[in-house]
Amino acid sequence: MKIVITGAAGGIGRRVTAALEQAHDLLLVDSVAPEEATVFDMKSPTGRRLAPLTPNVPYVRADIGEPAALADTFRGADAVIHLAGWPTGEWDNAMQIMTTNVLGTFSVYTAARDAGVRRVVNASSINAFGSFFWRVHPESPVRSRLPLSEDERRVPEDPYSLSKGVTEEIGETFRRAWGIEAVNLRFAAVWSEEKYEELLTTGLPVTEAWADDLFQWVHPNDVRDGIILAATVDQTTSEPIVLAAADTRAPEDTLELIRRFKPELERELREPLPGRSSLLSITRARSFLGFEPRHSFAAAAQSDGQR
Repeated sequence: MKIVITGAAGGIGRRVTAALEQAHDLLLVDSVAPEEATVFDMKSPTGRRLAPLTPNVPYVRADIGEPAALADTFRGADAVIHLAGWPTGEWDNAMQIMTTNVLGTFSVYTAARDAGVRRVVNASSINAFGSFFWRVHPESPVRSRLPLSEDERRVPEDPYSLSKGVTEEIGETFRRAWGIEAVNLRFAAVWSEEKYEELLTTGLPVTEAWADDLFQWVHPNDVRDGIILAATVDQTTSEPIVLAAADTRAPEDTLELIRRFKPELERELREPLPGRSSLLSITRARSFLGFEPRHSFAAAAQSDGQR
């Protein structure tokens, strides 16, 4: 397959590239020069650190907001993996967030249509639910049932969550109008490998309070694998698909957490929650993609750090 990756200089883009470059014809697209590329770093004061990229496959510096230029870049591609976007939800940056994420995604789909691309894999986010990060009001979000599924009504309170929900609608619109196979992937909170390995060693801290983010997380390599499946499986769906770990980041069993902190929710469970099951449903990812996360905190939950 010929696959174009936007946002290719970012951390997830690099992982996807490394996994695909031997078996597929890749073209990388990003708005920065490879030597100026940065990646997310929670220890950095700015949240990012310089990480120059030395690509082994063709690399095009381009703005996703220019569909005419992108159409030439996309020509001959079977799929576009669209990872480019603004990753935070502060209201001070609302116009930039909406411009980059919404108009940029519309531009990518327009270019894909004009270039005859069959499938676009869109990096959405669990923030499309609107009930996780950057919420304005302090009260806990209202959820109808758990585990949280993609069918839950969106309740955004920040521009990032709003923008990600809109990108999903853009994909669905282009599917209906032009037949593009739009695959919307809602990534859970992507943990760094360093943080993951640290907690495997030290163990998971005992839970002291309910987490409105549902104790969710996902390993970057599981996100990578889900993206590759979304780009390469024979058939999929344009309905949103959550990519998350199959467990929580809490050491306790999930039903124990619910009974201790949110007992009213036990009567409204969508499905059984054995052991440390995730409170984010990945049933759709399993059904449509054959997705099965390979990383968990099972070992950390049983470590001496919990006793």
